[in-house]
Amino acid sequence: MKLRTRIFLIVLATVIGGLSLQLYTTLSKDVLFNGIQFCTSSNSDLALGTMALFISATFSGFLASLIVVRDNFWPHFFISLFIIGKLSVAALCAQWGAPLWFEVGIHFSLLTGLWLGWYGAEKFPLAPV
Repeated sequence: MKLRTRIFLIVLATVIGGLSLQLYTTLSKDVLFNGIQFCTSSNSDLALGTMALFISATFSGFLASLIVVRDNFWPHFFISLFIIGKLSVAALCAQWGAPLWFEVGIHFSLLTGLWLGWYGAEKFPLAPV
């Protein structure tokens, strides 16, 4: 694969993977669970909402792997940096509606799901190499 094509696919997978992660997490949090909040949601809603976020991240990681044709992990690395940056900004500006440990847990769930999607695409390929 040529270098220009490889870089284009990395950028495309990063953008599409990040946007799909944002879309699916928004659908999970706001549509399926009507704005899940730590203080107002029930324990079952919190557990199911966190599971839905994890599944959303796993699907986004799998999708990004399919775009780069299992070639590399750079899109997942960049998306992980975005997730860590989002958590850092939220922690520095105190812009969250839950305890810090809960926000860290949710972001860790997103990171784990993203890399699990990469691992799933690596071990069970749907795209040719």
